[in-house]
Amino acid sequence: MARLALVLAILALAVAWAAYRREGGELGTIWHDLTGGGGNRVRITAGSGDADVRTWLAQAQARLEQHRDEVAGERNLQEAREDVAKIRKNLESAYRNGGAGAKARWRDLDSDLERLEGQLRKGGSKALATLDEAVRKIKQEVGKEGEP
Repeated sequence: MARLALVLAILALAVAWAAYRREGGELGTIWHDLTGGGGNRVRITAGSGDADVRTWLAQAQARLEQHRDEVAGERNLQEAREDVAKIRKNLESAYRNGGAGAKARWRDLDSDLERLEGQLRKGGSKALATLDEAVRKIKQEVGKEGEP
């Protein structure tokens, strides 16, 4: 009977570990994830190795703000759309290893950037408001990443 319980416990552990890995968990972060210490932190893992997330987000914010006049005047929208696509791709890579709180914030920001990308593809006045909202959320995210 004890052997059967041991086998079932090992099987349950294997299934739990597979689910944890599927969600992007790593052995090195399991303690932080279990205690809630890593739930809101994000580490950029794409591009040039480990980078300071606040610096990267500030650069993304600056790139979006550079396109503000173009979006308002509805010119060079293709270039703005390409920048938004790059930012979305990098955000996905960066937040892949984040905790549940960070992933929720990423999904919220990504939905705004996805909407902006579609509006830039079609053109129109709504893109400017969406751009401003995305910049506002990035500013908030920079503030959250600065918290201990």
